Amino acid sequence: MRVGVPAVRRAIRSAGLAGIRAPRIIEILRRIETEQGELSLDLLWRAPVSEARAYLESLPGVGPKTASCVLLFDCGRPVFPVDTHVARITRRLGWVSAKASPEGIQSILEPLIPPRLRYGLHVNMIAHGRQLCRPQRARCDLCPVRPHCPAGQRPR
Repeated sequence: MRVGVPAVRRAIRSAGLAGIRAPRIIEILRRIETEQGELSLDLLWRAPVSEARAYLESLPGVGPKTASCVLLFDCGRPVFPVDTHVARITRRLGWVSAKASPEGIQSILEPLIPPRLRYGLHVNMIAHGRQLCRPQRARCDLCPVRPHCPAGQRPR
């Protein structure tokens, strides 16, 4: 591998936490190269989703959301990542308990969402969470989902 931590840090600086993430990325790349004999994640395309997810989560610093995002966006696998936006929206809609963890929400929702809809629903929920269903000062007055949302029905 020809790249070092400083180069990775510079490349990912805008994403935040570059000082923590850069060494992890280098460690992950080294581990993949050692285990696979090359820098390739072809195994993610061939393995069952559960095995691919478990492999990714075995890598340092990779949790359920990151593993699911890699599988969805990089491999086109039919998974449903749950980040803070998706978690907030599903809690406000009453689809899950107010105390449900992102991992718990994913285990509840993923089997219920048809595989062909998971990518689009995830992307649209992220956009909705950023633009309208924000953590502070939600824009319920503009929300097309408000008639179906218990949180949107509460007096402001």
